[in-house]
Amino acid sequence: MDAFEKKDPRLKIKAVVFDFDGTLAVLNIDFSLMRERIFGLMKGYGISPETIQEKYLLEITDEVYQALRVKNPSAAGKFYQESHAILHEVEMGAAEEGRLIPGTGATLKKLRGKGVKIGIITRNCEDAVRKVFPSINDFCDVFVSRNSVKKVKPHPDHLIYALKRLKTSGEDAVMVGDHIIDVQAGRRVGMKTIGVLTGGTKKEEFERAGADYILRDASEICKLLEG
Repeated sequence: MDAFEKKDPRLKIKAVVFDFDGTLAVLNIDFSLMRERIFGLMKGYGISPETIQEKYLLEITDEVYQALRVKNPSAAGKFYQESHAILHEVEMGAAEEGRLIPGTGATLKKLRGKGVKIGIITRNCEDAVRKVFPSINDFCDVFVSRNSVKKVKPHPDHLIYALKRLKTSGEDAVMVGDHIIDVQAGRRVGMKTIGVLTGGTKKEEFERAGADYILRDASEICKLLEG
């Protein structure tokens, strides 16, 4: 396969927003354990997993919180705290063994050296990201974890917040990520999107999601820009 698939060889952008887990770093989060524990907690509050409409865990916890809030606000608050404690615990456990993907630092430095603004956004908690990448603020212009926004990607608010802080429009920026969520989020705010194959999502899945480019890893964006 070529280094990248291109629909438009003239990629002109002012900012690049990267996902973190699977894109810039390896964090083997045990989502099965996380889901098992969250569902167990839900059952303790009388909420059956079969009644849940949301697909992803963060959104599931929000759905349960809203359902409980109608009947018992104090129980809702307790559930929210306990569920996010579970998420935090599992994420921090993964961060202990986490590592940056080789070339991450060099790629970010090279892009900034070309005058490109860098954003990093993640559904992960801030503590886990900083555990893996303590000097993250030295390599980007804005870092937005889930702790900083009410709605995380693929909801557009996550990227809108990052773009505002970068003082850049969606039309002048590109979203880079290892999951179709990243493509969905980028497309919703008018950004070009790049799928990278370092997180398990297959080329065909990115194509179906409408990714503009598909790279083997995030470092190849430098070749794309130069091309």
